[in-house]
Amino acid sequence: MTVTWIAFGAATLFAVLAILWPSLRGVRAYAPRAAHDAALYRAQLAELEREREAGRLSDAEHRDAVLEVQRRLLAAAGEAATAAAPAPQAGRWLLLGTAVALPTLALLLYLPRGTPDMPAFPFAEVKAQRDAEDAEAEALIARVRERINTFPEGSDEARQGWVLLAGVERRRGNLAAAIGAYRRALAVRFEPQLAADLAETLSIAAEGRVTDEAMALLRRAAAADPGDLRARYYLSLGALERGDPAAALEGFQSILAATPPDSPVRALVTERIAEAETRLRAGAAPGPSPEQMAAAADMPPEERQRMIAGMVDRLAERLQREPNDAEGWLRLAQAYRILGRGMEARGALDRAAALLPDDPRVVAEKMAQGRGG
Repeated sequence: MTVTWIAFGAATLFAVLAILWPSLRGVRAYAPRAAHDAALYRAQLAELEREREAGRLSDAEHRDAVLEVQRRLLAAAGEAATAAAPAPQAGRWLLLGTAVALPTLALLLYLPRGTPDMPAFPFAEVKAQRDAEDAEAEALIARVRERINTFPEGSDEARQGWVLLAGVERRRGNLAAAIGAYRRALAVRFEPQLAADLAETLSIAAEGRVTDEAMALLRRAAAADPGDLRARYYLSLGALERGDPAAALEGFQSILAATPPDSPVRALVTERIAEAETRLRAGAAPGPSPEQMAAAADMPPEERQRMIAGMVDRLAERLQREPNDAEGWLRLAQAYRILGRGMEARGALDRAAALLPDDPRVVAEKMAQGRGG
């Protein structure tokens, strides 16, 4: 046995040395920033092509942006170079010593405390044991069902049995059986907590989507117990899925106000509030769309001004309240440019560029404004 462990130790040492051999020979220096920039510019070229194919960039804008990115790419490629930097001699000896010391130390610690003579436990045996446990659980659940069926239909004993069975099946991951048991229990007597359990199970089975049946159950549960935050949460989530972000936002905000400050649920509710606010802003369409801007460009100045001035002003007002909306700043810059308000267009584009520093659309808008790279 000792010879075997010495052989294992030697094999481990050789494996570690094989891994560390490149480091012992010499460590290559990090690639300069120019190399990373070159990769970024190549990605920007591909993104520009996708933007043009999608119709978000005109041929002129695409051509100007591609020329600018290619200029930067050529400059970065000229600077990119890598140089080999051999590791210091002391560092090599440290690596070699560590490679020898760690396997040796692990072996010395394992031998007096480990159990190298433990018999193997093949996967087939593990699977057979698990199958036997599952079969035993199935048999137990079958006996529980038989016992529940002996109770009078609609009795409280039958209801308690279905509730117990539903919880067991849900923990086992058998959601279909759990849903059936929850329904049998609710048919005996409605209970808000139990209705919320069934609605949650239905949502889990639907991969997180709040189904119509779940929404009906949740409305009854919330009406019977307004303080049930779980029912209110799923109701708000269902409203968000059904295209009613205003109702969802109101619901999530009320849940957040009723949640204790140290509750871990607050982080999840805060994320949902942000999602509802984003969808609400998107549905409000506060700024002119690209199609509206293109149509306005062909109109007489006075008519064009009347058409989009109000939308542009509303967008600018909103961005003062929400300064981190990069897409909004970019749209505002495009609108100001078409309106001939060059100074304001440059200011809005600078805000967009600060939030989207490497976005090809920002480069294209700079070209459109005649500002270069």
